Amino acid sequence: MKKINLMVIAISLWTIIAAILSPSFDLYITLLLIGTLIFLEIGDFFISKKNKGSLKIIIYILAGIFATVVLNKVYTIIK
Repeated sequence: MKKINLMVIAISLWTIIAAILSPSFDLYITLLLIGTLIFLEIGDFFISKKNKGSLKIIIYILAGIFATVVLNKVYTIIK
């Protein structure tokens, strides 16, 4: 089995486990972002530039959603 296939299976399992164990959407997005960043760092040598670019786009989207969640929490605290 190729290493990229193992990475896809691992990310998929992480997503499913995070979805099952997370009581809120905020925690789910946070865990998803952390897991994706870890998989990018671990698989840096094993994945191609094209796949890294796709993974980085996913990370940017998750980081944007995470920033929105953090800003919402800050607004709730200030209010």
